[in-house]
Amino acid sequence: MSENPKNWIKRWIKGKNLPALHRTITDLDALYRKDNPFEYLTDVVCRDPAVTCHVFTCANSVQHQHFGMPVTTIEHAAMMLGLDRMKSIPGKLYVIDPATEEEPGKGLLRAYSRSYHTATQAAAWARVRADMVPLEVFAAALLYELGEMAVWAFQPDKAEEIEDLTHGTGYRSREAAQHHVLGFTYCTLSIELANLWKLPLLVHDSLNRDNSDKPRIKTILLANKISRSAEQDWYSEKTISYIEEAAELLHLPYHNMVDIIHQNALAAANTYKLFGTTPAAAYLVTTPPPRINTMNRSSIPARKKTTIEKPVPAEHSPVYMEPQPLVLEQTIRWLSEKHDKPPAIPAIMKQAVQGMHRGIGLYRVVFAACTPDQKGLRARVVCSTEDCAEFSHFHMELQPPHLFTRLMERPVSIWINDENRDRFKKLLPSEILNALDADSFFARSMFLKDRPIGMFYCDCHRNAACLDEERYKEFQHVCDFVSAAIEKFDSHAGK
Repeated sequence: MSENPKNWIKRWIKGKNLPALHRTITDLDALYRKDNPFEYLTDVVCRDPAVTCHVFTCANSVQHQHFGMPVTTIEHAAMMLGLDRMKSIPGKLYVIDPATEEEPGKGLLRAYSRSYHTATQAAAWARVRADMVPLEVFAAALLYELGEMAVWAFQPDKAEEIEDLTHGTGYRSREAAQHHVLGFTYCTLSIELANLWKLPLLVHDSLNRDNSDKPRIKTILLANKISRSAEQDWYSEKTISYIEEAAELLHLPYHNMVDIIHQNALAAANTYKLFGTTPAAAYLVTTPPPRINTMNRSSIPARKKTTIEKPVPAEHSPVYMEPQPLVLEQTIRWLSEKHDKPPAIPAIMKQAVQGMHRGIGLYRVVFAACTPDQKGLRARVVCSTEDCAEFSHFHMELQPPHLFTRLMERPVSIWINDENRDRFKKLLPSEILNALDADSFFARSMFLKDRPIGMFYCDCHRNAACLDEERYKEFQHVCDFVSAAIEKFDSHAGK
């Protein structure tokens, strides 16, 4: 019997929440036992649509306590709720374990996995677009298919029926199948649930078709289309069409967009054990690619579909990042302008790394913070054109002494290049250069008053010619504004 979404919610939700993943709950429990649980809290919560959804519900239900300002990111929500409230959330949620879940419960896990893939893609594209708050985009993309998740969670037989109609010889349209089985669409249900559960405005906006041409919303919609289409065939004409749209949205060449999307798919796939399902990235190697047309796709208009080209693997494609002066200008403006509340140091470093990466055109950028014992540096923010696990987990010991040890003794910047490399040879042992996999780079130590807090490291990997005098000056310029911004934050925090 078909019904409207409000009645369906009354009939099936009845004050319930989406079920959380077993691994999320165990990881949160372990995290809450640490000295600083907030450091990695956002990373753990944002993997799980159910926990993310419930944290927003809790935070926005007490918004009168924080001046009526809506909570739009998990980081913000956790700060508003405080540690005691955050600790209580896992106990309020039903938990599912992929290791023991049987069909049709796997349908919900697949929906969760696809949503995480969508969110990973959308947030990465938002950073390319120099979005001011990529985590807002991540959360909205993660919860975009909320209605479908709810049906899989509370009426899985109906969700299975819709899948049969969609993939079989019957209904071709997903919305037609949803109307036939439920009497309404997943999107309509998502809108009602977003209201019920007090989700951020961007979730509501992404579900409103009138907003589909807005860049932020289009980022979410295209990421969702690609993540869903990739589960069927990465090399289909439909998937390629979506990738072309994404390339047009981000003003990138098609092959660069392919690289970015494939890298994001691999990043999302790293959490496959969390969901217990096959990630979309697995089909990159199991689906046969189409025959290659030897025409240079870059000479073809972005929306033209007369040729199909196999995506070029990242390790073989010649990468060149065109600096984006507008992004650099936006970064410096954000770092220098007055904010009602000065941005915290993590937010400052994120903004700076993204500005160096996209604005200056530096391939690999990391802000590595000093470890608590001041004996090493560990990556806190990374932006890279490459899927390089070692660089993403940048970690450097400062003993025995080497160039970076000396760099952390006082605030100073350095550019290692062909002209001075021999001069610094004794301070650059082969194990350091091998770990970096680059022999030319920029670096700048960052201090707060007289205390070292970390270091910016940037390179163009093996394309040393990319590093020039102009880029080095821009790099130093951004670092100077970062120093001023963290001093403002420290002065405000000390009041």
